[in-house]
Amino acid sequence: MPKSPTPIPAPPVKIQRGAPSRAPAKKRRRKKKRNPFLWFLQGLVRRIYFGLKTGFKFLLLVPVLVFMVAFSYNVDRSGLFQGALAPRRIVDLMLQGYDVTNFEQMDEREVVQLFAQDVPETPEAIGIGSSRVLQFNRENTGVESFFNMGVTGADVRDNMTSYYKMVTYGKAPKVLLWSLDPWVFYGSEAAFDARADADLYNEFLTKVLNVPTDYEEPNQVELWKALADPAYFQGNVDYYFKNRGQATVTDDEGNTIEFNPVEGDPYNQPTTIKRSDGSVLYDVAFRSQTEDQIRTLAAEACMSFNSVHMEGFDEMSQTQIQAFDSFIKYAQSQGTTVILVLSPWHPYLYGYLLTEPEMHKGFFQVENWLRQYCADNNIPLYGSYDPACIEGLQETDFFDGLHCGGTGIARFFPGIPQALADLQNGTLANPLDVHPRTSLEDPNAQPAEGETPDGETPTQEG
Repeated sequence: MPKSPTPIPAPPVKIQRGAPSRAPAKKRRRKKKRNPFLWFLQGLVRRIYFGLKTGFKFLLLVPVLVFMVAFSYNVDRSGLFQGALAPRRIVDLMLQGYDVTNFEQMDEREVVQLFAQDVPETPEAIGIGSSRVLQFNRENTGVESFFNMGVTGADVRDNMTSYYKMVTYGKAPKVLLWSLDPWVFYGSEAAFDARADADLYNEFLTKVLNVPTDYEEPNQVELWKALADPAYFQGNVDYYFKNRGQATVTDDEGNTIEFNPVEGDPYNQPTTIKRSDGSVLYDVAFRSQTEDQIRTLAAEACMSFNSVHMEGFDEMSQTQIQAFDSFIKYAQSQGTTVILVLSPWHPYLYGYLLTEPEMHKGFFQVENWLRQYCADNNIPLYGSYDPACIEGLQETDFFDGLHCGGTGIARFFPGIPQALADLQNGTLANPLDVHPRTSLEDPNAQPAEGETPDGETPTQEG
């Protein structure tokens, strides 16, 4: 029989599932018990390894993050940390020794706060007060390292917080020259200026003088998140390179910031300028007025006198007296010598006030109280609200009814070095030797030069 080319398959074998295997069963090994100590060490080592690996990768990013944060903090185009761009521009120029144009348009309060923040070395002396202090400068104070922190319309909050800012930044000056305005002792809302930083004042009262206020610590969390924001970093980079090396800079929206260095002789400028020492130099026309023009401005001030933070000022506030005393002691505790000056009012204006003392009771109380306070506490006091108490003072020593010029200051203020020497040597003039007029019936009252007994200035014939 011939063989088939295809092998015939063997018949299928029926497999019986579950049947025991004919192979001999292997003996199961018992698992060794895991050592818990070794298991813990292995896990710890593993975690440390992966932690170090991740940490190393993160460390590579730290310099980048630090650079981003530092760059955004310093450029700060939105003014979140360093203050608004325009005041920073002004302060930068002043710290470089430049006088600055467009004084009337600047936010004076932010300027003085930024100065406290940015000045690299503590000034030997600073001045505080309203616009009536702004004629004090390096020349008439006799201190090269002097900065005037006065602001227009300053109230008691502006005065105290200007000094507080310096202390906050660890820059307490050796001398504080305070041109003290009478409304510092008036406790009414009329004595306050809407432009003052009320929150900063409440912080000072609460944290320093322990006077209860509604002050609350601000929440800075959301603010600081901006430092790590890549978008804010990119915006700061764009702003920096756009303005780098430019004489004229812009804000973050591209608008020109019109605060630039004064060119030429500052005394010949057509506009009021801010000097590098914080003082103010009025424009030529305002500084060159005739006696009649000045007297006209003084007469106009008579009708608006009470509106200068003194409307309804009938008596000194005990609260403000206590705040004043606490502030003086606080400044002295910081190692600062306080010198007080009373800038005079124009003879025509002061004469007018004498004709109606009942309308200005608080005003006439202030100076005599201050003289007693300074005598009791050995505090240097110069000047007087009453122009008749300052020898040689002329109408032309004023700009208007409220502001005494540099020539007038020279007639009553000897300079800071002399004041400190007199204080040290015990040769200060007795404040109680000066008797300002408080009414026309005052037995100490003497008409100022050029005035009639009723406070009027007679017209000259011929």
